[in-house]
Amino acid sequence: MATPPEQVERIVDAAVGCSVLDSEQATGGRIAETHLLELDGEPRRAVCKIGGLSIRTGDVIEPLVVRLVDETTDIACPTVLASGRLRDGKGTYWALYEFCDGDPPTPFPSLELTERVQILEAVGSMLGTLHATHQFDRTGGLGRAGDSLELRPPNGLHVPERGRELLTVFGGETDWQPVLTHGDLFPDNLLVDSDGSVTAFLDWGNAHVTTAGYALARAELRFIDWFRFPRSDQNQLRRALARGYQQHRPLPPDFETHDDFYKLLWLGQSADRHVRNAMSARGRRQIRRHLRSLRS
Repeated sequence: MATPPEQVERIVDAAVGCSVLDSEQATGGRIAETHLLELDGEPRRAVCKIGGLSIRTGDVIEPLVVRLVDETTDIACPTVLASGRLRDGKGTYWALYEFCDGDPPTPFPSLELTERVQILEAVGSMLGTLHATHQFDRTGGLGRAGDSLELRPPNGLHVPERGRELLTVFGGETDWQPVLTHGDLFPDNLLVDSDGSVTAFLDWGNAHVTTAGYALARAELRFIDWFRFPRSDQNQLRRALARGYQQHRPLPPDFETHDDFYKLLWLGQSADRHVRNAMSARGRRQIRRHLRSLRS
């Protein structure tokens, strides 16, 4: 039995009136300090996250985003049980989430094709639901304004605007409607059950507002192009992602015509972020955790 940090015990006692029977610190999380907890009351299990700054605005937004998604959609995500700030002189944010059953579908290439197709259709459906439900008048990062979310200019390279400027030169039909999107969608941030059904989409701390075509292209890159699947498998997975999305919203025309261009822009944005992160010790730790996760 692992002993949790004292601050986690205090959080659980104040939030749900329980004691922690067992604790395990998750190793996969790249931003927040995450503890998987077994409690002596209800709920029997929970997840405690401490910190978790958005890479786009530097605010802890995950509890606010998860509440919004939970209240306005049927997307599978952990319910926020409680949230607050530590009395640590820094006002560090914490949140207690329900524990969701399932396991990350990793290593993703080891799954049967039918399982990967099922997951890609669920990913597409989630994005379609999110994009159809939450639309904005401009793109940007999400920050905190008390207990509410506000749209802000993001740190670093602002890809949708740069991409828009370049695509204007190329011409073609585009969908510039800004939408809410997950922000860090890849296999490690999903849970699936034994039947291959997605039970939860995790880690919403980098959610932001972008264009739908860009968000879809990024998901396609992280779930399909990132791995060396046979061409026939790739085509089936792409169709599954599109099929799930189209259950809720038409495919953005620029996704179909400019998806490769969007993927290059995302790689440029990622490189820009890693360069900025490498300038601090905390950022270098995040990069090391990120690289370890990519090898899984």
